Amino acid sequence: MKVHYINILLFALPLNILDHIKNKLSIIIRHIPTTRLLCECDLYMPNYDNDPQIKELMDNFNKQTQQRLREYDDRMVEKRKLCKEQCDKEIQKIILKDKNVELHS
Repeated sequence: MKVHYINILLFALPLNILDHIKNKLSIIIRHIPTTRLLCECDLYMPNYDNDPQIKELMDNFNKQTQQRLREYDDRMVEKRKLCKEQCDKEIQKIILKDKNVELHS
């Protein structure tokens, strides 16, 4: 009979723990409203459209950015060209090696 009491106690304990956790989660988890201070529409509001200093600053930024992107593109074209030349040289070396091996065989 003692075994049955122990089994009942061992079964009741996890149920009690699960019930306690379930009740605790409902207390812990609650909806916390989030507020967005800056929304996407605020980014494009025409607050500074009429300000000449901001316009000049934006123009300057755009010019510098375009210049950097052009320089980057030029560098990438040059690097690709160098890599292609190097690859072509290595391919030619491999072809010559294969021809030499075929001749010696």
